[in-house]
Amino acid sequence: MSSRARQTLGGLAVCLTALAVAAGCSGKPAAAPRHPSTTTTPSATPTPSLPGVPLSGGPVLAVKIDNTPAGRPRIGLAQADVVYVEPVEGGLTRLMAVFSRHLPSLVGPVRSGRETDKDLLANYGPVALAYSGASSYTVGVLATGHQVNLVFDYGSRGFYRDHSRPAPYNVIGNTTQLLARAGGGVRPGDIGFRYGAPTTAGTPATSVVASWPSSTEALVWNPARKVYLVTTNRQADVSPTGQQYTASTVVVQYVRTHLTANRDVNGVQTPLAEVIGHGAATVLRDGRVWRGTWSRPSATAPTVFTSAGKRVTFAPTGTVWVLLVAVGQPVTVR
Repeated sequence: MSSRARQTLGGLAVCLTALAVAAGCSGKPAAAPRHPSTTTTPSATPTPSLPGVPLSGGPVLAVKIDNTPAGRPRIGLAQADVVYVEPVEGGLTRLMAVFSRHLPSLVGPVRSGRETDKDLLANYGPVALAYSGASSYTVGVLATGHQVNLVFDYGSRGFYRDHSRPAPYNVIGNTTQLLARAGGGVRPGDIGFRYGAPTTAGTPATSVVASWPSSTEALVWNPARKVYLVTTNRQADVSPTGQQYTASTVVVQYVRTHLTANRDVNGVQTPLAEVIGHGAATVLRDGRVWRGTWSRPSATAPTVFTSAGKRVTFAPTGTVWVLLVAVGQPVTVR
């Protein structure tokens, strides 16, 4: 850490509190509430004393969540520390929500895993990953990762089907049960994110729109609330109670992608996002933008974001949305 990153926060008085393979299910489902609660349970209440502190919190639970209109409303995203928007087959996207500092009671709809998930989680440590199934090819890839795989199956602990939703978009995860199933889980390793006051001024910018072939994410700065409001596929992304999901920091991470040997039920190949390596990055927070680079030399190494030769810091509270965007893919920042 540089000497600048060791300076005290001074005036900062905030706490560090932040597709499509369906899994089949047979037999009589477990009883479940038709209108799931999204009560938040704090899993840790770390208080930073230095700028540029890494992500810290309680045991990590990562969950694969649907990101298509059929999966609305999504549950629990407001409590996520990080939401990754990951390209999948058919030009669609899927979410991986990572929880540590706060844990909602329920999360979903839970969908199937992809090959990119192994590398996305590698620098978090042997954390829990919940998903609703995967192809045999993907299962083989995920089995080589360090994460603890929690897979949905009939009667499997931590999951149930909400029959007010259409299948396969109705698998809901009980976060407490999932972490217990993972043996309690582990706290996050150093993933490279740094939180605190901005290290440079940045330039004004209040919105970002990223477009995949069949999916669009738009995040627009709301100066009154001091957050970015999330719109997915041109529709406000809201919780079951109607509250629009938000981001405190938005990261556009430009990544190389290539097709894998995996194919979905329609024979379409799955793209792999290469999150190990280096590339361009754009970071938005506080109604401003920083353009720079990201670097991650190995699977277990932190992902470092820099701009103008300095480490880019993220807003200390709220959710970081990371958009994994293929090099050359349309992104508009204004």
